[in-house]
Amino acid sequence: MTKMKMMITAAALALSAGAANAAVYYATDVVNYSKGSCAPASCTGPRYNKMNALGAPDEKFTSLGMGGSITLGFGTSFSGQNKVTGYEITYSAGTPDNTHLEAVDVYSVMGGVATLLGRITNVGGTVKSVMSYLPFEHIKLVDVTRAEFPGTTSFDGFDVDAVAIAAVPLPAAGLMLLGGLGGFAALRRRKKAA
Repeated sequence: MTKMKMMITAAALALSAGAANAAVYYATDVVNYSKGSCAPASCTGPRYNKMNALGAPDEKFTSLGMGGSITLGFGTSFSGQNKVTGYEITYSAGTPDNTHLEAVDVYSVMGGVATLLGRITNVGGTVKSVMSYLPFEHIKLVDVTRAEFPGTTSFDGFDVDAVAIAAVPLPAAGLMLLGGLGGFAALRRRKKAA
């Protein structure tokens, strides 16, 4: 095996191994928390403890209140393609008639500028993801329960258990294809030189 082929193979293996072990980051700090409205009750008690939104999913949660928001930090900034996953706690896993519906808009925040990534709801499950293709420092969640579900039985909006960020790596096959194309280019140059 030539030195060039060995270098290409080693690079492809190293990149594919790195892609397989992508880290998952959970929120480490609350940058801002603004409670919305809660009816018929007031927005007090342990379900409004903003610190419950930090860390991995643990079934402790922070209710945003109708129209409320929370901005979370992760101890680092992100670039490239990232999957942003929200973990929501739904009252009794949804009421039997499925009327306890909740929704939140997810924004990436860089330098104080928020960019909408998408909307997630608790319909069909409480773990949902959106993609980010821009660099960001924070993630902001804004409750839009009433706008998305006017007839909901929710009284205090989206309940945040956790938010996770995971880089979406280029698939290993794609990395190997790039390595192979680089090898062909090197061989072509070698032929032209000879």
